[in-house]
Amino acid sequence: MSSKPWRRHAEVGHAVDELLDAAGRAFATFGVASATMVDVARMAGCSRATLYRYFPDQESLHLAYVHRATLRIAHQLAADRAAGAPDTLVERIVAGIAHVRADPLLAVWFEPENMAVPITVSQSSTLLQTMSVGLIGQLNEPLGHDELQRRAEWMLRSIVMLLAMPGPDEDAERSMIEQFVVPVIATTSVIATTPVRSQT
Repeated sequence: MSSKPWRRHAEVGHAVDELLDAAGRAFATFGVASATMVDVARMAGCSRATLYRYFPDQESLHLAYVHRATLRIAHQLAADRAAGAPDTLVERIVAGIAHVRADPLLAVWFEPENMAVPITVSQSSTLLQTMSVGLIGQLNEPLGHDELQRRAEWMLRSIVMLLAMPGPDEDAERSMIEQFVVPVIATTSVIATTPVRSQT
């Protein structure tokens, strides 16, 4: 079931990435909730002992996989903004949801039989911190750590809900985000459409 035999890695980060790639294949094949550590080890071509050296349990593996995916999406959204994409919080959330749905290895997490896993993972403080930095870390008001954490938690719960129970269409989802998500976590200056820069 593995694509190639496991090899010793000079850098820990490379080993972790290869194991997480194997985990993604296992999740897509068996389901996120059903894939076992044995399945992941087989996909990676390594022993269970090797897998447990990097991830002591299934929960840590799930969290690492989602954390990496969140960072990658945040980096992609930043690249999109640098290329001229609209930079409003509504657009960031809509685009983030679209990126998840477009990736089969991420979309599988939100199938009904797997939903217990993302719900559990979404309560991680590490993931909330990543979300807050990646999506709402640039608010136009000073926020303490606890307040930023609460806002990130509401945003993450809202995103998980929309991924698990999609709206009728993108316009309907955008409207829900504009009315019920963004006003809770951002000031009006962030909610508003990015102003047109003056031509000089």
